[in-house]
Amino acid sequence: MPRAGRFYASIMGDISYLQAWQMWLDGKSTLGSTLWGVPMIWWGRAGKILTFLSGAVVIIDLVGVERLSRYGDRLVRLMAAHGSLPFIAGLFAGVIAGWLTVAATASMGTDSQLRSWLVIVVGGAAGGFTTMIGFALQHRRFASMARWVSLGLLLIGFHFDLLAS
Repeated sequence: MPRAGRFYASIMGDISYLQAWQMWLDGKSTLGSTLWGVPMIWWGRAGKILTFLSGAVVIIDLVGVERLSRYGDRLVRLMAAHGSLPFIAGLFAGVIAGWLTVAATASMGTDSQLRSWLVIVVGGAAGGFTTMIGFALQHRRFASMARWVSLGLLLIGFHFDLLAS
């Protein structure tokens, strides 16, 4: 085991992606280490969240594609009737979600400027998502695309959850 010292010397420090997998394959915990500057516990939590989100495709099957398409039609009509109001509502919800994200990531030790940008990015993404969801729901291949995205989220989420275990 001469290589063990080389691979595990950085415990409680930043490790590479391959070192993380080597530790996992050797039965060593990666918790306490950081990958790309982010603590492994946060990679595991992000993996769990992505895995959970991948289950959202069940909503498509429960609600039905036709009903979701009708909801998309209503949302598009709402945007046409009220201009940027849905975008502003989504932006407002995104800023709130961004501030919650900042509060949750405060313990990660990231600087405040980076976290402030995170609020702006999350807010803008939510605003854009609000305006795009109506059009996406109207698309006849939405359910199929959502299932493929769900599969990707499941694989990525499971991967990082497993790596952080």
